Amino acid sequence: MLYSKVVEVYDKIEATTKRLEITDLLVQLLKQTPKDLVDKVAYLTLGRLYPLFVPIEIGIAEKTAIKAIAHAFGKTAGQVEEQLKETGDLGTAVETLAQEKKQDALQQPQEPTIDKVYETLDKIARTTGAKSQETRNNLLSKLIAEATPGEAKYIARMATGTLRLGIADMTLLDALAIAFTDSKASRADIERAYNLSSDIGLVAVTVATGGLQAIRKFRIKVGNPIRPMLKD
Repeated sequence: MLYSKVVEVYDKIEATTKRLEITDLLVQLLKQTPKDLVDKVAYLTLGRLYPLFVPIEIGIAEKTAIKAIAHAFGKTAGQVEEQLKETGDLGTAVETLAQEKKQDALQQPQEPTIDKVYETLDKIARTTGAKSQETRNNLLSKLIAEATPGEAKYIARMATGTLRLGIADMTLLDALAIAFTDSKASRADIERAYNLSSDIGLVAVTVATGGLQAIRKFRIKVGNPIRPMLKD
């Protein structure tokens, strides 16, 4: 599945503040996502690569991202910073620069898949040690250079931890219930599984592949913390 399919939905989500509309858009996205990718799409949509209890983050600082972006588009860091000042958002700045490059290029971008985007961001997050910053920059630069303008915008935001979609975990649980059980009433069962695992990706792929029956059989998993529940 192309990452562009996800980006199309992200753009629509970014353009609205209505929770019901956002939920409907997420339902559409989840329904068209291959079941073996549902967990990755769930994480990415929340601006993550893993559950919150997994201590792995992309961790690209804005100044570092600017260098990678400059390399991707054949610009100087100063030119990228100037574009950032004009737009006030790194993602929008990247999108503008990517559009300029697209107009000048003879070939169209390769359009990365969801797997490619996720795996590259995962490599960036896991790269440590000597020359790690150079390696991380090269990975990000190459991914952005291969992406369409819209894709580049969200890749840059993901890399710097500023996705800005404003989607809460509970909204995604609503969407999972509707997309894979055809009823928002099953949200309580899905939320129970989430509370037992603290892993929305695991819950997403469980309901996508096994339906409500699999969710109701969900049990505590060793190594996964239980989410604390608020009392009235």
